[in-house]
Amino acid sequence: MFTELKRWVKDPIYWLVLVYVLFSITFGFIYRNGLILFLGWNIILAGVAYALANLFIYTRKKRSSIWISVILFILFILFFPNTMYVLTDFIHLQNYTFFQDYPSVYAYVTDDWVVFTMIAIGALIAAKCGVQSLKNIKGYLFVIIKKYYFIFLGTLFVASSVGIYIGRFIRLNSWDIFKLHTYLPIIFDRFSFFISFVIMYTVIHGITYFVMTNQYQTSYNRSDNTLED
Repeated sequence: MFTELKRWVKDPIYWLVLVYVLFSITFGFIYRNGLILFLGWNIILAGVAYALANLFIYTRKKRSSIWISVILFILFILFFPNTMYVLTDFIHLQNYTFFQDYPSVYAYVTDDWVVFTMIAIGALIAAKCGVQSLKNIKGYLFVIIKKYYFIFLGTLFVASSVGIYIGRFIRLNSWDIFKLHTYLPIIFDRFSFFISFVIMYTVIHGITYFVMTNQYQTSYNRSDNTLED
């Protein structure tokens, strides 16, 4: 376990999450901006998903109880949407001024571009947490999932898109899953938009995964050891 802890401490993704959260707190208070503060919270949740993936890998390496691995895997699935959720925070840019007269007269407001920068960097870090976690766990997945890996990915991306819709429009969190049934009528009230959103965001998941995944490069956080059930 000590070796794993040393490895996790050296993992640059954890450091990116930590540094980003510190900056979000700092800039959030300097600019008195609640959005920047909440971006830090969103990145923490993305980091939790990444940490759960690493804990799952650890239990698989140590051949711990299958039930512990299953629980960690389910928790990872529940938190995974947080890694792609931050991309939706770009919608908040409508509250900021980038043009005095669209499309050629810019406002040149530094504060508003700080918000843009925080959203962009946060979205990249959160997406990296998601994609890297999938790359890391690939060799440690249960045999049935490993056999149908791309079906698993497609299903995960659809489920994650549904989760992001629920988080963005219904304002539920990953741990509110047991309350979901009480909000189903809201989904069906906007069913056509719900389907369109899920399709579009599933495509975003797929493209993000493709762009951030390099099949020919060994990840700094990946072990050559794989497991079979």
